[in-house]
Order: sequence, then structure tokens, then C-alpha cells
Amino acid sequence: MPNIKLTYFDLRARAEPCRLLLAYGGIKYEDDRIPPPWDAATTWPTLKPTTPFGQLPLLKWDDELLCQSMACARFIAREVGLAGNSNMESAQVDEIIDVIQDLINAGVKLFFAKDEAGM
Repeated sequence: MPNIKLTYFDLRARAEPCRLLLAYGGIKYEDDRIPPPWDAATTWPTLKPTTPFGQLPLLKWDDELLCQSMACARFIAREVGLAGNSNMESAQVDEIIDVIQDLINAGVKLFFAKDEAGM
């Protein structure tokens, strides 16, 4: 069994597909949730410069480090057998992942909206 650590803010957002896929696969992992950037207790300013692209989530799988939420989700999907058994099925999985990404992006945009139209 691999040693896995998923690091993200204590939010249901970009790391949630990874959490769901790991749960689906019954894979034990360390769910490292840090306070979000607006929380006074956050450790993000210290952690950010140590990340490959200055972003979360981070997926540590044994000695390898992956970032970018959908790359991590695609990797986990392959590990748990949900990546498709043909090129067409793999493309359909990518299609679903891209829709999830679109929904997350729309949610983030609304969360940070400062005008009536966005709220």
C-alpha cells in the first residue's frame, strides 16, 4: 500500500474529487487540511513558496509529488480503476473531469464575487 498525503485547504473545493476517488478506492491517506488563506491561523504563506507552482492541492504518493487538482484526480482514477478500459472510455472520463473543473471554477468565481450579479 502506498504512503499517500493529500494537502489542501480545509475546504470542499479543488481537492474534493481526489478525496472522493481515494474514498471510492478504499485507499488510506493522510488528509492534511490547512486553514484557508483568509483564516488568521493559516500556514499557507509559509507553505506556498515550497510548492511546485505556488498552489494547492498537493498529492504525495510515496516519494513522488503531484500538483494540479485534475492531474491528481486523473492519476488517482487510474489507480482505482476508473480511468476507462479503452481510448473512448478514457476520453469520457476526461470529459467528466473537465465538467467537474468547470463547476469548481464557477463556484470559486461566485464565492469571491463582489457584485450583485455574481452573488
